[in-house]
Amino acid sequence: MRRGILITLTVAMCLVAIGLIALYPFALRGLEGLSKDWAKLADVGQAYGAISALISSLALIGVAVSLLYQARAGHTAREQSIRTLQQELIRMEMDDPSLMTAVGAPWGLPIPSESAKIREHLYIHMWASFWAGNYAVGELTTAAVRGVVRAELLNSTAGRAYWAAVRENVLSTTVGKYRHFARIVDEEYKKVLAGNVQVADPVRITDRTDDPPSNRKRELLRLALAGATLLTWTLATRKAGRWLRRTREYP
Repeated sequence: MRRGILITLTVAMCLVAIGLIALYPFALRGLEGLSKDWAKLADVGQAYGAISALISSLALIGVAVSLLYQARAGHTAREQSIRTLQQELIRMEMDDPSLMTAVGAPWGLPIPSESAKIREHLYIHMWASFWAGNYAVGELTTAAVRGVVRAELLNSTAGRAYWAAVRENVLSTTVGKYRHFARIVDEEYKKVLAGNVQVADPVRITDRTDDPPSNRKRELLRLALAGATLLTWTLATRKAGRWLRRTREYP
């Protein structure tokens, strides 16, 4: 909203300045008949001085608006860098469950102290942070936030459990647009509970085995057998070559 108002005002001021500059030659042509009336010309000069000051003021305002946008862009870039670093740290924690203990998981939240549940919680947190950041920079509207929260975050048991665990802390600690985002999520959460909306059915995993560790062990065993076969074949070939050379030397 504010961004649109600032852009509108800046464009309007630029148009006014361009219009005044464009009309200035026509104004001088109309003043040709006053060339002998120095008092009137002085008044006209003073009036044009005021117009010149107005144009300078408009230019200064344009510079100030430009600096304001640059400052906001720099702040957004720094915030994005911080969130990117946070996402990388969370990924490390998800990949190595021992790091969960290092950072004090489950952080006093009402979730089980199990790596699978904590990994699930962190994954949902990454998505929630992504949506909140997009809303803060204006990439998501309020209606879009309501739609994505209803269709994704609150459409699963894990998503509802996540929001139930963090909602009080998020609502009490966030500020600005992030606080507004949290309020939108909480409103949709209350609507889902009040309407007793059912969660989506779990997705059946059909493109991988049910026991990945055992599968990896089988692959390692196959590689080991292939390596042993290759080594045996190489040694046998060398011995055969030596035997043939000896038979040729001593028939």
